[in-house]
Amino acid sequence: MESMTMVREVRGGFKAEREFGFALAARFPGLDLVGLDTEGAALVVQIDNPRNLNLFQLSRVLIGAAKGGVKTAVIDVKGRNLTAAIPLFTFFAIVDENVALKEMRRLERLIKARI
Repeated sequence: MESMTMVREVRGGFKAEREFGFALAARFPGLDLVGLDTEGAALVVQIDNPRNLNLFQLSRVLIGAAKGGVKTAVIDVKGRNLTAAIPLFTFFAIVDENVALKEMRRLERLIKARI
């Protein structure tokens, strides 16, 4: 059975696609979906190389998915065989925190360079 999803490739080191919640168990066998909302759509984020991941672009995609009513995110890191399912808001909070941390590190480097 072929999956009927729309893949959105974003310049940022990841691919995002919507998947029906009921199809997650068949697509990702062994994935723990207990406690997650799988009645609606889920956002599947495939990360090819975490080092090339653009967190700002990812946060924009997560905000758009949240506006569309998506409540579950599945993160699939290809090179490391790592797959996890978490609530979309939790994933957005993690990404947003890392964006802020990255900006603070950049500012710290600028300050150190001028001293």
